[in-house]
Amino acid sequence: MAQERSAVDLFFKNAEKFRAAKDYDRAILEYSQAISIADSLAKVRYWKGVCYLLIKDSTNAVADWNRALELDNNYIPAYLGISNIYEAQKDFENYKNIKLMWLKHEKDPIKKIKLCLETTKFFYDKDMFEDAEVYTKVGIDLSPNDIDILFLDAKIANKLGRHQEAILTIDKIIEMFPSYAKPQQLAKYKYEKGLAFYLLEDYERAMPLLEEANMGPFQSKVAKLKPDYYFSVAKAYEDIYEFERSKDLLHKAMKIDSRYIKANILLADIIVKEENHHKGIHYFELGLKDYQGKDKTYLYAYNEFIDILLCSKKYEKALEYANKGLANFNRTRSLLYYKTVALFKLNKREEAINTGLEMQSDPNITPQDYVKISLLMGHIYGMEDPLKCKQALQAARKGPYFHVASYSLDYYTMLSIDKQTL
Repeated sequence: MAQERSAVDLFFKNAEKFRAAKDYDRAILEYSQAISIADSLAKVRYWKGVCYLLIKDSTNAVADWNRALELDNNYIPAYLGISNIYEAQKDFENYKNIKLMWLKHEKDPIKKIKLCLETTKFFYDKDMFEDAEVYTKVGIDLSPNDIDILFLDAKIANKLGRHQEAILTIDKIIEMFPSYAKPQQLAKYKYEKGLAFYLLEDYERAMPLLEEANMGPFQSKVAKLKPDYYFSVAKAYEDIYEFERSKDLLHKAMKIDSRYIKANILLADIIVKEENHHKGIHYFELGLKDYQGKDKTYLYAYNEFIDILLCSKKYEKALEYANKGLANFNRTRSLLYYKTVALFKLNKREEAINTGLEMQSDPNITPQDYVKISLLMGHIYGMEDPLKCKQALQAARKGPYFHVASYSLDYYTMLSIDKQTL
């Protein structure tokens, strides 16, 4: 037995020299010689697997590391190597299995908790919340009062729609803090609890908690849950004649705060624009009939009239008068904008894109007009051209259009993820 062990050690040492010299193929041969004498040492299998990985043979690397674990189920580097390969391959089922096996055999309770946290965060960051929850539950069994594990468990419960459960878990966490705890220490817990009430549409309890959390990194998150945010996005959608989107957001703002009068005013304004138009159309048609010339009063009339036509969803007529206006006032940006909207609403996508690009190429275009047409172009490109959609919306993330462009980016990102899932 001693002689056998001596021979294994000799081949192992030779293999280590070749590995150090980066002659991985020769090292594998030496490791294999050691294994042929006695396949009893996890470290031999492990380092042979490392050499396979270094020559980009992950299949044999995993096979050797699995064998290392059969020889010593607490040989931690093998777990780490296998999990890294499965992560790179996006083989999440095997990744999950090897992590569970690692947890089963890890002896150190502190390392077990750390492993639960790391694996939970891995799946959470990939929006794989049910998989992430497996490890929070293991972690809670190991350490029922671990705040980090409990907080992740609450966040996952919120993501999975179990908001009451999230609230109870957050309450348990907050009870662990002393009465003199600083607001900054409690902010993330107050935010998550407020979010749970918010998702339950219990805004009376949600908004005070969110205000308590309204500091540091949570300020931007809280801002997106307030009526002002929905109003800002709705107002910008009104500018590109996306009235249904605008009305939905205004209803949301009013639901959060029934006394938020700005939402009522804008909603009423949109409804009036959509419905109170019949007499105005007749008088504009009479005034603009057969007009030819450059009188700026007539340009004002074209702008007002086409706006009314777009608001009342008379897109063919809006396009007709935009073209008539452009015949008199060539390349006027307001008319090009209206024409782009009309073409988009009529599903004439390529023509809409070309007209929008013509407006964007105007060297005298104002910054506000540029971000406005960029927002519209983002919606015209839409899911048919995700890259250009993203570029246009990023260009629109300025001034009064910052929130709506960000909101639209999130919307198309979610559509893209859903499409990939399907």
